[in-house]
Amino acid sequence: MTNEALSAYLDELGGALELRDAPTALVADVLRQVESHTKDTGEDPYVSFGKPADYAKNFTPHARMTRFWLLMVSTVVLTLGGGWLLVNGIIGIASDRTMLWGLSPWYGVIGGGLTIIAWIAMMLLASGNRRRYTPTP
Repeated sequence: MTNEALSAYLDELGGALELRDAPTALVADVLRQVESHTKDTGEDPYVSFGKPADYAKNFTPHARMTRFWLLMVSTVVLTLGGGWLLVNGIIGIASDRTMLWGLSPWYGVIGGGLTIIAWIAMMLLASGNRRRYTPTP
């Protein structure tokens, strides 16, 4: 078992536990146990523990992946809504017509652009909040 393979397994397991909203202490404890067992026995963690997502279910069996679904729904709403506003604004500028409710097409361009920027910021925050576990050497 190479350190890179173990690190990849631990990273995937940590992510699966976080998606299931496991407490930070539980995540750290499970990752330490898996690391210790793998280093002591030399076994492949996929053989010993199975897929990381399936193993994570043992610790949070009734948890819902609320953060994951919230991220997915927000992504769809922000990208489709922002894209629609942006495209309608650009078409309105090109054809010299007003948008809904008599607004200037520039509101659509600005609103759509800001919505897409908000989505990008949300994705960056979501990826930056991920806790990383560093295996001991």
